[in-house]
Amino acid sequence: MPGRYPAAMPHWDVIVVGAGLSGLTAANRLGSEGLNVLVVEKSRSVGGRLATRQIGSALVDHGAQFFTTRSDVFKLAVASWVETGTVSTWCEGFAENDGYPRYRAAGGMSALAKALEHQLPPSVTLVRSAQAGAMIRLGTGYAVTYNASEREPDEAAAVIMSPPIPLSLNLLKAGGVHIERLLGARLRGVRYHRVVALLATLDSSPSLGSKGALQTPDDATFTFVSDNKAKGISKLPAVTFHTAHELSDQLFDLPEREILARLLPEAERLLAPAKIEQTQVKKWRFAGPVNPLAEPCVRLDGDSNRLILCGDAFGGSKVEGAYLSGLSAAQLIAEMAA
Repeated sequence: MPGRYPAAMPHWDVIVVGAGLSGLTAANRLGSEGLNVLVVEKSRSVGGRLATRQIGSALVDHGAQFFTTRSDVFKLAVASWVETGTVSTWCEGFAENDGYPRYRAAGGMSALAKALEHQLPPSVTLVRSAQAGAMIRLGTGYAVTYNASEREPDEAAAVIMSPPIPLSLNLLKAGGVHIERLLGARLRGVRYHRVVALLATLDSSPSLGSKGALQTPDDATFTFVSDNKAKGISKLPAVTFHTAHELSDQLFDLPEREILARLLPEAERLLAPAKIEQTQVKKWRFAGPVNPLAEPCVRLDGDSNRLILCGDAFGGSKVEGAYLSGLSAAQLIAEMAA
């Protein structure tokens, strides 16, 4: 399908770097406008922190555990996902009901990302296992090169970069792209929480309250504990533990055996009398921004709307913020291409 830029422009109208929620949202929006969009994802699967893995016969959400809605725009999107059975309400609070539904994805959070992937319009091409190495400014747009890949560089009139800000800045630096000094300082000033997740399969269901989860943001060890069977995504009892930020920082660079030695005694205490059968450790280096920027996305090239950063560090660190950020970035480019 032809794009809306002049014929002399590169093959792709837009390259979207990253196929997490922001990148997939942006690609869907731009593809619906008939633009030729290339999405490049470094991993073998889409979703980013919308992440689910299988441990034996159990399914475990190990990144984002649920999401809520606040804005009318996101409520409309979630209503459509509910209608198709992609997501459903888990509860309206863990200690007590507060009136805000916590949504889960059928089959795990990665299933939501896969559903968005399947909705990509025909004008969108998704390439996995393609790790971007540098972003290079061209006279008519940008080029993306790749690390350790046989894929040739791709060129486009515009680019949306959705990885965590430090990774996007590394790509720009590698390609020699200049960022205005004050904006660069703001972007480099965004810091991220690191989180260690402990995943465990059990011989029986634990007692984690009526919702099957404990949310304890002030706890020094685990701030969130969830039984994925009680959540409705796993046939077998399997628990996700998110470690507190301060403790995660202390443990992050340690070998897995040392992490387990520190976390397992507390995990076993919480789960008793259920017994742990298998364990895995997952580390999230960019689990969420400490100090997100207020705007939903950032333009790096003045008013031309050809190079845009988005993601959960813009406008909020929650799932909703990531969705709205990708949508905002796509709208800026769609306005230019109209």
